[in-house]
Amino acid sequence: MRASRLERKVGLVLAVGSAVSVGLLTLGIVAMGASQIGPLDRPFPRFDLGRVPADLAATEPAGFLWLGLLAVILTPSVRVAASLVGFAASGERRMAVVALIGLAIICLSAILGAGG
Repeated sequence: MRASRLERKVGLVLAVGSAVSVGLLTLGIVAMGASQIGPLDRPFPRFDLGRVPADLAATEPAGFLWLGLLAVILTPSVRVAASLVGFAASGERRMAVVALIGLAIICLSAILGAGG
């Protein structure tokens, strides 16, 4: 019974993350159309997390697109973290360790990728 509840919660994380991602990317594409910006008209701005809130407030397409891409990237990581918490709470130590190792690999790859 607990495994079924955990699977539903993890499934909900994936469904919500996917819906948020698609919604943000759609808003970015709509904002591009409203601004009459084509995908090849100009170089796309580099990712700068500090600019995202200002871009969102100004309804700049880049803000929505970058936030949507972040949501796409973070959704599986949140799923692994939710699994880790669920496994630990239900006493499944071996699966919690597997989830922890998976999360560590994701974090390490993000750190190494950001440095390169």
